[in-house]
Amino acid sequence: MATFDSQFRYLLVEVSENVYETDGFPLNEVLTASDGSVDSQFTFGETINFQGDPEDYTFMGSFGSGWIGVDDEGVSWLFNNDNTIASGTTINADTNPFTVCFLAGTLIATPDGACPVETLAPGDLVLLADGRSLPVRWLGVQTIARAFVDPLRSFPVCIAAGALGPNLPARDLFVSPDHALFLDGALVHAGALVNGTTVRCLGDVPATFRYFHVELDEHALLLAEGMPAESFLDTRAGYRFDNAAARPVAAPVAELDLPRVKSARQLPAATRRRLADRAARLGLGATQAA
Repeated sequence: MATFDSQFRYLLVEVSENVYETDGFPLNEVLTASDGSVDSQFTFGETINFQGDPEDYTFMGSFGSGWIGVDDEGVSWLFNNDNTIASGTTINADTNPFTVCFLAGTLIATPDGACPVETLAPGDLVLLADGRSLPVRWLGVQTIARAFVDPLRSFPVCIAAGALGPNLPARDLFVSPDHALFLDGALVHAGALVNGTTVRCLGDVPATFRYFHVELDEHALLLAEGMPAESFLDTRAGYRFDNAAARPVAAPVAELDLPRVKSARQLPAATRRRLADRAARLGLGATQAA
């Protein structure tokens, strides 16, 4: 059963499909929402209720670390733990959360040494796998609330230190399942590498956590914990970012001309052998397919 604790609720005015505006100041109410089902997430259109409140709400999507619900009278509300949202703020409901990037704390190589991804800022230089340095165009931030996402699509994948080669990565690397690493001549999604031991999906995650998206003036290979990993590529309409308003208007960049491996069944045999060999060297064995 999915539950979510919130402290504030905002009245919303629906502007268009999945787009709302806050109307006034937040009400201070400590509430625990539940979907009453056997799964671990709220899903679009699902009935949500609060402990001690007979009224039902319909889940209309998430926004940051909160959620949007419509009550029995058709009134829309935002439930969250942030009381700083101004009246008139545009609220875009995320009905199908999609995440691609680095978990907070991931070390990214720069000319001045590795630094946590969340400390990067536009204009900072990052080192690329080909030896060049490029400035950060934008650092996107995406807050994920555990209750509102599909674990298989959004929970971090942990790639153990040395799982892909000597010092590859140099430390445990945590990325979203659809974030690609450069391995054996291809861009391989982390989720395609899951074997249950050296590469595994995390199940025990905080109620909220953050991914950071490093956008450059070209699609390139950064060094994350020493492992070549792609920079952000805007290929999908509907990405939801906490700081979307701060993203500069710029021409789209072309994708790297490399094959992309999105699932375990597409993984080349040579890469499978690499994973198995490294697992054996680390004293571990694969326990499950992705």
